[in-house]
Amino acid sequence: MRRPLPLLISTVLAALGGQVTLSCAPAAHAPPATAAGGSGAPAPSAEAEEGPSAAPKEALAWATLDAAMFAKAKAEHRFVVIDGSAEWCHWCHVMEATTYHDPEVRKLLDARFIAVKVDVDSRPDFEERYVDWGWPATVLMTADGAEIGKYKGYLPPEKFLEILQGVVDGEAAKSATGVDAAKDAGPALPLTPGQRADAAARVQKQLDEYWDAPQGGWGIKQKAPVAWDNAWALVHQRDRALFTLAQQRGIIDPVWSGVCQYSTDGDWQHPHYEKLMTVQAGAIANYAQAYALTHDSRWLSTALMVRNFVDGFMTSPEGGFETTMDADLNAHDPSKPFMAGGAYYAKSDAERRALGIPRVDTHEYGRENGLAIAAYVTLYEASGDATVLASPKRAVARILATHASDALPGGITHGTKPEDEGKVLYLADNAAFGWGLLRLYQATHDAPTLEAAKGIAAFMMRALYDAQAGGFYASTPDPNAVGAFAVRRKPFEDDVMAVRFLALLDRLASTREHADAIGSTLAIVTRPDAVDARGRMVGDLLLALDDVQ
Repeated sequence: MRRPLPLLISTVLAALGGQVTLSCAPAAHAPPATAAGGSGAPAPSAEAEEGPSAAPKEALAWATLDAAMFAKAKAEHRFVVIDGSAEWCHWCHVMEATTYHDPEVRKLLDARFIAVKVDVDSRPDFEERYVDWGWPATVLMTADGAEIGKYKGYLPPEKFLEILQGVVDGEAAKSATGVDAAKDAGPALPLTPGQRADAAARVQKQLDEYWDAPQGGWGIKQKAPVAWDNAWALVHQRDRALFTLAQQRGIIDPVWSGVCQYSTDGDWQHPHYEKLMTVQAGAIANYAQAYALTHDSRWLSTALMVRNFVDGFMTSPEGGFETTMDADLNAHDPSKPFMAGGAYYAKSDAERRALGIPRVDTHEYGRENGLAIAAYVTLYEASGDATVLASPKRAVARILATHASDALPGGITHGTKPEDEGKVLYLADNAAFGWGLLRLYQATHDAPTLEAAKGIAAFMMRALYDAQAGGFYASTPDPNAVGAFAVRRKPFEDDVMAVRFLALLDRLASTREHADAIGSTLAIVTRPDAVDARGRMVGDLLLALDDVQ
């Protein structure tokens, strides 16, 4: 349970005229540098917020997103409202405290809805489907799993109440979109070399339109460390990449050296303080790559600082890489005083430790570990320091011991087997962890590591690849999925990772075993509508096009 926040938040919202979207995820579609800058005022930074003050009288009993919940909703003639939130997310904490525990909202929820909370880090399928709406993302559904509406970011109580009442009155329910059918554009034919070149030019043009010359980075409303954009630019647009990495230091914690998820206000000086392993891994790899290219020791120092943060705060005793660190202090513990990230991170190391450490999500997920393993290998290659390899070796041993699926040989589970064996397996985990295995093999030439990567590739081809139309599905079939969630999707980001993993595997194994899968998947992710939807986050696709040329 979390406590309601004081009136400061509603005062801030009123002052901004309700024109902003307050959320804790960097947007793919931050306005391009050529745009006028988007509508509305910039979102206030997390440091402007105060914390919870008093516990609600009765906590909301959240349901689980599963078939039993939808069956209950149907039997009781209820609608479903899903709170897609992240454990580390400041505005998710705010919305639960202020909105979901508002008396009028609670009254309507209790009467006509089933409220579901989804930790997006625990459900890659939900995260991939709704990342453009949050976090928090609010999804309204019928009892059959048809979407009624999707809403981005923090919703104040009065707005949320209006939305819920509209559903009850039938205004929104009439526009339910039904089952989210996957687009079927027919079988994807592999691109010719000329088509790949044309696609690369088109994607680069799109990325260039988002370049922010005064501030660095791509996109002007939110400044985010988009690691794949940086990695591609370090090879093809080095001056832009180095300028961005220099500017990006503004969102590195000067005390502990963790990299914040993004900055508001169109600059690098207003960070949201959550620390994600995906962001740390990208920063380690980017700064190490910058050092390898320039031999400027400042880049190596930065990479090593971020590595020290990961080693000290986000690595398990068993060697696995953990998931996230909260933006705020005590957001999950109502018995302790809440402190927003801005106030907490302004303090010294000793002052912070005296107050406590923000909560770390200690789950060891496959994707996060794969990306971190690869980043540490890049750091080893740049620095020549053999001791750096100890961490990725331990992480590989840990994940193979705790995540290797018995039910689906070759694949790895999302979390550890005691939690996730028997559940669906995700492309995100397998492609990224397979990539990490191959990067470690490149550094060590350890044959069992290569064999483990081959096992993952065989699993992906057997259980996730669409041999008829091309491309990889986001997960294995889920027999308990309902409505929109029963439709298997082919996610851009994870399909691109699959291309890069399989292309590297074929190079290292001197085969063309996966050429057809690589070609058909690349054809799908280079379609103009798929690329357009990614906005500024297309560096991974540009790298994939480099990989297969």
